[in-house]
Amino acid sequence: MRIVAKRHAKPDPVFWMRRRSNLPHDQHVARVAREMDARMRGELPPQWGPAFDTIMPLKPTVRAVGGDWLSWNLARVDAMRAFEHEHKDILHWAVGDSEVCARARRCASALDDMLNGHPLPMSLQDKLDTVLDYCERLGVEKPNSKTPDGLIARAITEQWWRRALRRKVARTVEHAAIKLGVVHHRNGGYASDEACRRRADQNKRNADLLARVKMRNEAGQVYSLAELAALSPSNRDIRRGELMTRIRGCEEFADANGHHGLFLTLTCPSRFHAVLSGGKSRWAKPSRNNKYEGDSPRDAQQWLCRMWAKARAKMARKGIAAYGFRVAEPHHDGCPHWHALLWFRTPEQAQTAREIITGYWLSDAGDEPGALRNRCDFKPMERGGAAGYVAKYVSKNIGAEDGGDAGVGEHTDTLDGVEQIMDTREFKGWQRVDAWASTWGIRQFQAIGQPSVTVWREMRRVTKDQIDHAQMRLDLGDAAAVKAWWACHKQGAIQASWEGYVRAQGGMCRKRREWALRTAVRVTKDTTNCYGETIDRKAVVGVETRVGHWLVSRRQAWRSCASEAAQDKGQREALGRPWTRFNNCTARLNEEPQRLLMRGDLPWPKAHDTDEIELPAPRTPASAAPIEQVNHIAGERTTFRMPQCVQIAPAAPPANDLDALLVRMKAFAPVMRELVAAGR
Repeated sequence: MRIVAKRHAKPDPVFWMRRRSNLPHDQHVARVAREMDARMRGELPPQWGPAFDTIMPLKPTVRAVGGDWLSWNLARVDAMRAFEHEHKDILHWAVGDSEVCARARRCASALDDMLNGHPLPMSLQDKLDTVLDYCERLGVEKPNSKTPDGLIARAITEQWWRRALRRKVARTVEHAAIKLGVVHHRNGGYASDEACRRRADQNKRNADLLARVKMRNEAGQVYSLAELAALSPSNRDIRRGELMTRIRGCEEFADANGHHGLFLTLTCPSRFHAVLSGGKSRWAKPSRNNKYEGDSPRDAQQWLCRMWAKARAKMARKGIAAYGFRVAEPHHDGCPHWHALLWFRTPEQAQTAREIITGYWLSDAGDEPGALRNRCDFKPMERGGAAGYVAKYVSKNIGAEDGGDAGVGEHTDTLDGVEQIMDTREFKGWQRVDAWASTWGIRQFQAIGQPSVTVWREMRRVTKDQIDHAQMRLDLGDAAAVKAWWACHKQGAIQASWEGYVRAQGGMCRKRREWALRTAVRVTKDTTNCYGETIDRKAVVGVETRVGHWLVSRRQAWRSCASEAAQDKGQREALGRPWTRFNNCTARLNEEPQRLLMRGDLPWPKAHDTDEIELPAPRTPASAAPIEQVNHIAGERTTFRMPQCVQIAPAAPPANDLDALLVRMKAFAPVMRELVAAGR
């Protein structure tokens, strides 16, 4: 609603004294109003124009005598000054990326001068107080560090300030747009145009950097970082395909075990919504929500996380375990809501979980109108149709690598219970959702109760010869590794199976230490990072079984080669595969040579998926031997030298092996019979 001011407030004498001139009073007031209006419209994002017009008084419709025009101009000045006072942070932080970089350089230099340019030496506590006070005055989060020296080192680094100020600018300006009612379905929805442009510029900067940087591997092949990134889950097509594979695997696991599925939609209380949709019509005019208390989408996401943590803890106390996926996406005004795809063992557990979740979600403002109907929504899933429930959310929130919409077509959303086509203007729907998630730091997709996807990705990089070695020692750990490897790889027309990988890991809803496989981590102790901190550097190098065997994934040594020219596909193939200590070790034997050496003329072991897997015979611990140039890793002779911190010791025999005890008793049985026959 516009503000109609027939009588303006008493003019501020100090303000007008600073802007005095020789013009007549009414002309002077009109010039000041025009200058302020032009300056503020130039500083604010263009999309804020309609919201800025709503705070201005109505212009007289008939050219009247000077008194009315003078009152209108004075009311304009008063309204703009009130806007500046209320939103002074917006006008200060609504800047471009070049200004953000300049401010980061100035902040780092100023703090460096305050800490190191003091005539008298400062204590460590004084330096910490100075850094924390400086960050608090600017409204940025303090550096995240485990040591005081690391915190101070980050505070005087331009790169750290650049990241902190970019996050500050993005969230401050976007929060102001939400509070002014700029973000709604008639303006594209989900995020403001300024946030989408900022995200597009960031993606363009990252793409240009990845295309410029060249890397060379051990075989001499040269790639750009953009080409390497296109082969990883950062590629939107790969990420979408992996998510759909995992969802399908969860559905197959649930159908095979007869589990009961629920599709949940969980929303926030009304006080987190800045704008109401206005009705079920596509052309309904949005309106401001009088219950809105100024919370940001990040505050709403934290509220959802707190409620889910309480519900999950209560379900755990009652022995109810759930697995599936959670998807976070925005309402048209930027407030987040959740869609969850969960499976339970029995319908009774699903009903109990439904009551627990509803109770916690309605514990906060549960008596407001529409809370019982809209806060929580549960739909039982039909057998074989779970993937369809979340397929559209995955596709419309990730998009395609080529910038397309991944076959979704027009972007739709639900407004007041009606599915409507969203007019996303110059940006696609997934681009607006991506800008929203990036601005507020919200994780869109979260797996619940499932084994690690990192182990899945590392297992896909494990070479076949290591699985051939594991095939010959089918103890508990290696049997799971063999099953997981075959499940993770496509075999002819058989696609990779997340369900088979889950079964190899031991099932769903297990504790982390109970999974059959985990990542093999190489730890390099006492290394120094770029901030001068002494840390233990950890790197994932493969998969570790429960008995301690390592399956090393394919790793190559890369070095920057900015001066070298790019290579095409033919030049790379002519150089051949890299000769690395991981994938072409001379100590490895595979297939026929290995069978002749290790098995002779004995038949080949049974397939990995057989149920007749016998436990290994008990072994005596080997005596410690000095580390030689040719090492023994998982029973293999190899020239790969493991760091001291990850030397793999031989697995000790079980303390109380029932099978070994039965074998000894059977071997001693004839002796006992002879003693009894002799009467001894």
